[in-house]
Amino acid sequence: MFGELLKKYRTKENLSQVDLANRLSNLLNQNIKQINISSWEKGTNPKIEIIEAIAEILDIPVQYLFDDSDKAINKIISNKAPQLKEIVEHTLRIPLIDGYVGAGSGGIIDAFKINEYVYIDNSSIKRKYLSETVIAIPVIGDSMIPYVNDDDIILFHPLKDTTHRLNDGKYVIQTINGTMVKNLKFMCSGDIIISSCNKTYSDEIINSNESQELLDILGIVVGRILKS
Repeated sequence: MFGELLKKYRTKENLSQVDLANRLSNLLNQNIKQINISSWEKGTNPKIEIIEAIAEILDIPVQYLFDDSDKAINKIISNKAPQLKEIVEHTLRIPLIDGYVGAGSGGIIDAFKINEYVYIDNSSIKRKYLSETVIAIPVIGDSMIPYVNDDDIILFHPLKDTTHRLNDGKYVIQTINGTMVKNLKFMCSGDIIISSCNKTYSDEIINSNESQELLDILGIVVGRILKS
């Protein structure tokens, strides 16, 4: 369990085994090598002072490296200061699904298969969607800069019924080019304008009598997680 969770949170912080070894070496003033990280992730356990240093670097409680289930997290919270409990009570657990949405090229969603979960402050999404289903998925490409950059994450609410008129906004869509995140503008004529935030990309117009064949609106974007 420790090895799996170490790898999970190391990867989540975009740290290679070498990166983590170097940070541990500097923090502990010891010679920690990549082979040590590899060994721990395969099942051996380091000394407690190293585990505490790892948790500090990954910015998580030590307990998360042994059990990060909801039950364990709630137990940890109950033993912490009231202000920490208040913070977590305002935190949402959002499923991060396999695949990605393209921003400039087509993406793919793997049948909404959950890969892991991300935790966000509930102020990060629109209030009206706090009680609705929200899904997280990475972005590949630069067509939605500056709203999101390559490798950022968008949060979207799946739409089951798109027969009624939708408001202009950012949506996850499916076209012949793949799954993408784009701005949609709905015209009175029934035409739909697909545009990017990055103005080096040209707009596309979907004719009203072609929209159902060429465009499938999967969900509305309700928030984002920026890596930097």
